[in-house]
Amino acid sequence: MRNKITKFFIFFIIGFICLYIFYQLFGWDLATKKYKSQIESTLHSSLDEPFKAGEKIAYTLRYLGLPAGKVVIRVEEMKRYKDRPVYHLLAWGRTSDFVSLFFEIEGSLHSYMDVDRLHSLYFKEESQARGHRKNKKEVFYNQKDLYLAIEGEKIRILPDTQDPLSALYLIRLLDIDKLKEGYEINIKSRKRDRFLYVQLKGREELKTPFGRIKTIKLYFHLKPVKATTRHEVSGTIWFTDNKKRIPILVKADTKAGPASILLYDIQL
Repeated sequence: MRNKITKFFIFFIIGFICLYIFYQLFGWDLATKKYKSQIESTLHSSLDEPFKAGEKIAYTLRYLGLPAGKVVIRVEEMKRYKDRPVYHLLAWGRTSDFVSLFFEIEGSLHSYMDVDRLHSLYFKEESQARGHRKNKKEVFYNQKDLYLAIEGEKIRILPDTQDPLSALYLIRLLDIDKLKEGYEINIKSRKRDRFLYVQLKGREELKTPFGRIKTIKLYFHLKPVKATTRHEVSGTIWFTDNKKRIPILVKADTKAGPASILLYDIQL
């Protein structure tokens, strides 16, 4: 009798693990199909504004083909910062349930992007790993005198410097002709400059769980200045081929292995 009970629990545990792995691997496709019609109509919408307050986009992050985490980016209500109108941009992310069994981390980014001049004025980064103290960093940009202030130190910057989050939204606002020629964005939220080069590689109808989406395909290359090649990241981003230019899929090649970010849900 005891042997039967033991075998039952062993099979139960194995079955549970298999179901959990199946959900982690294919849950993205199953979940997105539930809201397919709603999301598909949103992606095909012809709204004139690239983005506005209330926009919320959720992504699933995969590393080496396996689910690694979730990322949500939002546009908050417009604010005034140092007497300038700014977009308040927010990103939040955490590791997946499976990864969190071994290493759990959660973090957020806040960015104030000048509405008229389209550069960063303020950036805040917070992160916390399980069992560790919360890390917090604030960066204040003085685009007029070309410096940023971090931890009481002033560091020189180039004109129209971006933070990591405002750079993404800048791409959504850039004229398509600039992207055809190739465009370089200077990113600095620490002491080291990083250059993000983006270039339009064409248009493509992308097959997704929401159906086939017309997209523009951009190549990107992120390279820190005065750093080894192991810090470089390159890849491809697919945006919707309309004025909203919503990121649908990101595929990146890193020295640690391939990573991808896939659209999961969207609210405009």
